[in-house]
Amino acid sequence: MGGGRADARACQDSPVRKTLAFALILPALALPFAGCSDGRKIATPPACLSDSSTWVTALAAAPDQVRISEATPISECLVKDQVAAQQQEVGKTAVEAATRLAAFYKGAGKTGKQTDTGTKVSGGSASSEQAALMAGYLVGALQKGAGETDGIHATLVNRVEAAASNGLDGADQQVQGAYQKGHQAGLDSG
Repeated sequence: MGGGRADARACQDSPVRKTLAFALILPALALPFAGCSDGRKIATPPACLSDSSTWVTALAAAPDQVRISEATPISECLVKDQVAAQQQEVGKTAVEAATRLAAFYKGAGKTGKQTDTGTKVSGGSASSEQAALMAGYLVGALQKGAGETDGIHATLVNRVEAAASNGLDGADQQVQGAYQKGHQAGLDSG
């Protein structure tokens, strides 16, 4: 009689063991097919990780094509699946560059005004117009690059645009027109 109980228990354990084994093996078989990405993060081009002075120097070529360190378009600094630390570094550099440029035209129209950086700005000067052109290009190029990254750079672009356009409303028409010209050039070739 004792043997019958062991046989009955063995029969009951068998389906449980099969179900358990199946439950453990199935996810392992499905794992290679999960998701569309292999999880790798894309590296940012090295030129994009340079300082804001390098970016501003490169932006002097605007409205022609701008290349950071004579190699990388600004739009390529915003990479889909970009490593967070590199995205933060690019954003910090872009905001610094935009802030430096905006300082030149922030007081345009107010002759002799001194900017936060100590630079004297004369109303409607060629340097104010060139700075506005460069700032507009920066924003346009970043918008172009962000358009291909599924929205992960939207906040970065908004912050750069806010820094670049700070004081633009109070600037004269030539400075505002230069910003728009630069913006369009950045969208086209940035």
